[in-house]
Amino acid sequence: MSIPEGLDDNRRGQGLTRRGFLLAVGSVSLLAACRDKAAPRTTEPAAAPVAKADPAFLDLSRALTGKNDLDPATADRIEKAFATLQPDLHAQFPALVTLAGQVSGAQALVDAAGDAKPAALAIITAWYTGTVGKGVHAVTVSYRDALMQRCVDDGLSPPTYVQGGPAWWTAAPPAPIRAHA
Repeated sequence: MSIPEGLDDNRRGQGLTRRGFLLAVGSVSLLAACRDKAAPRTTEPAAAPVAKADPAFLDLSRALTGKNDLDPATADRIEKAFATLQPDLHAQFPALVTLAGQVSGAQALVDAAGDAKPAALAIITAWYTGTVGKGVHAVTVSYRDALMQRCVDDGLSPPTYVQGGPAWWTAAPPAPIRAHA
């Protein structure tokens, strides 16, 4: 059985070799990658603006939780999740916003909420648990920054399957334990 012409590896210098082909493809790829980095792209669309939380909902959240340092991005995610998952509760938010301007204190606001009390409690729950909704339809809007994590933040990481907590590999290893002599 003879080797077809052009497939004989012993025929050096004739035609394109595999090594030459790979070198050419690698060089072209490298040049293309360098060109993409050096030349700005004019056909890319502008980055989408960052969504801003509704200031009224953020203020309502601050009034209900008693926390002034709530994250606006999380507030935006919470409100959007309510609008999608629980529109009946979301429809009560404007009444709570109005009431928050009239009542001082988180407990007083919840007590004065009347028919909107389930919506007020759902907002508080969302901030503390980092989820909106229940069961299989629940949406996680925050994990690490959920308010329930704050009370143990100085000593415990949020619970995970990773023994050291989220991003455990970025911390310095613990000091070795030495036996007392």
